[in-house]
Amino acid sequence: MGIENITMNILSDAKNVAENSLMNADKTKQDIISNAKNEAEAIIKAAAQKTAKDAEDLKSRKVSAAELQGRKMMLSAKQEAIKKSFNTALEKLNTMPEEKYLNFLTDEITKIPNCEGTIILNKQDREKIGEKLVKAVNEKLKAEKLALSNETVDSSGGFVLKNGAIAINSTFETILDSMKDKLTNEVANALFK
Repeated sequence: MGIENITMNILSDAKNVAENSLMNADKTKQDIISNAKNEAEAIIKAAAQKTAKDAEDLKSRKVSAAELQGRKMMLSAKQEAIKKSFNTALEKLNTMPEEKYLNFLTDEITKIPNCEGTIILNKQDREKIGEKLVKAVNEKLKAEKLALSNETVDSSGGFVLKNGAIAINSTFETILDSMKDKLTNEVANALFK
């Protein structure tokens, strides 16, 4: 075998090795590209899923916050309506005709057990109906058990019956305040059926 044959064999082997190396390199390159594409798609899919989940969580939180705000606003509106109802009741008590008001107070005072002492009214009622009220109550009790106090009470109407250290507060504000707890549910049910 001559040098030419040896050279041709070396060149042929080198060519085969180079072709195999290039084919292996190309296959490895294709595998790397394919793996990179698959990883990129997986990352994109995971990011899209996370974004969708984050968006759903955000939507859920926003809806919950809006529902809570709506309930707060509804509760506030109900409380305002109930407050207005009690204010309307107070206004009606304060605008009773004088004769009806006098009869109402007389009845309320005479319902009190052991009714005696002094009646304290607001300044306006003291001047306007104080003496008439004392006279009407004493006539109904058939005894001189009550007197009109020189004191006045800061209220829109009603009375305080004082006997020594005991004072029974039946001013309109006190009466309505004591009724609020009992009546709030009933008023709410009547207003918001």
